[in-house]
Amino acid sequence: MTTPKEKIDLLLGAILQDSTKEDEEVLLHLLTGLREKQQGIHRRYINAALHMVGKFEPEVSEVRIPITPVIHNTIKVPHGGIIATIADAAMGGLASRSVPEGFNVVTTNMNVTYIATTTNKELIARGRFVHKGRQTLVMECDIEDETGRKLAIATGSFFVIQRR
Repeated sequence: MTTPKEKIDLLLGAILQDSTKEDEEVLLHLLTGLREKQQGIHRRYINAALHMVGKFEPEVSEVRIPITPVIHNTIKVPHGGIIATIADAAMGGLASRSVPEGFNVVTTNMNVTYIATTTNKELIARGRFVHKGRQTLVMECDIEDETGRKLAIATGSFFVIQRR
């Protein structure tokens, strides 16, 4: 029986043998993210895979990811689901930091309105509060590229739960 490490070794060899420059760029991006996860730079695999970084202040947040082929759709622009993911990270990360110790939040509803697309270098999501209730938080978020071009707006509702 083949071990997972042996399977990975065989698969990486085959991938590199048949790789394009874009394949190599994507593989390097994903492996670098995984290594950063192992080093404690990222706490979650999704953040590592996307090279997601965030700044969270008491009332606002900012989450950034580089635009690379990893997040492209078929027309080589950022996939709408990735834009929704970064918005959820900005709003949910801010919401989760606002609840008492021992509690967290889960997304109960999110709406994204897509406005434009970009071929620039970075996606930036900026989250803020609309309503802070005891059990429900309502957030909004602007998603732009590094030039300030507005790509989407999002709103989200988050429910407070006891941390597991």
